[in-house]
Order: sequence, then C-alpha cells, then structure tokens
Amino acid sequence: MPKTKKTEEAVEKVKAAAETAKETVKAAAENAVEKAEVVVEKAKTAAKKVAKPRTKKADTADAAEKPARAKKAAKTEKIETKVVIELGDKSASSESLITRAKEDWTGKGNSLDEVKELALYINAAEGMVYYVVNDDYLSGSFAI
Repeated sequence: MPKTKKTEEAVEKVKAAAETAKETVKAAAENAVEKAEVVVEKAKTAAKKVAKPRTKKADTADAAEKPARAKKAAKTEKIETKVVIELGDKSASSESLITRAKEDWTGKGNSLDEVKELALYINAAEGMVYYVVNDDYLSGSFAI
C-alpha cells in the first residue's frame, strides 16, 4: 500500500513531536539530577554538623539546665491540694468523706485489706455520699 502525502506529513509531525518530547524529558531529568545533587550536599553538610563532637561550653549549659529541670519537677510534686464540698450549711473535705467511707466499710464487718479501689459519689440533692469498693455495684452510703 503506497503512502499518501498526508500520511507522510503526519509521520513527520509525530517524529518531530517525539524528538521534542525526548529533549524535554532529557532536560527535566538533568534538572532533577542537579537538584538531587544539591539536596545530597545539604544533607552531607547537615550530617557533619550533627556528628561534630560537643564542646565544653555546650556540656556546661546542659549541666546547668538539668538541675533547673529537676527543681521545676520537684516544685510541681509539692503542690498541696484540698477539696471541700459544701452543701447548704454542711461542709466536708474529701479526706473526711474518704475516712467516713472506710469506717462505714469496716463497720459492716469488712476489712480494709480487701479494698483496692474506692470511689465516692456525692449526691447533692439527697445530701448523701455513696461509695463503691472494687467496682462492686453499691458498697454503702452515709449522709454528708
């Protein structure tokens, strides 16, 4: 089958477009390689900075910073807290309610050795404290 003039022109256009695309891809690849080389050099420089031995000045700064951090931690551990519940004319601290729950528990013939967890629920509307020992449904209650 003989090629027509239009077919030959189309083939030439496709060849020219392919050559242009080839050159564009080659230029983009070269550009990417150059950029990658720059990134690699930056990474090497950064790695050298990280790998440098520490100076005495830096060690001294760290040594001074460690006690400061320890003092801060110690200060936060020494914060005293207190919870006071006031209902009408009655007032009770959380510690006193916990003590009363433990007394009620032992007053029922139970031992404090059995207690692994104690949860108090204060019902302001009823003026009652309900307590639960070791996730038992309801272990006991008393008036505030």
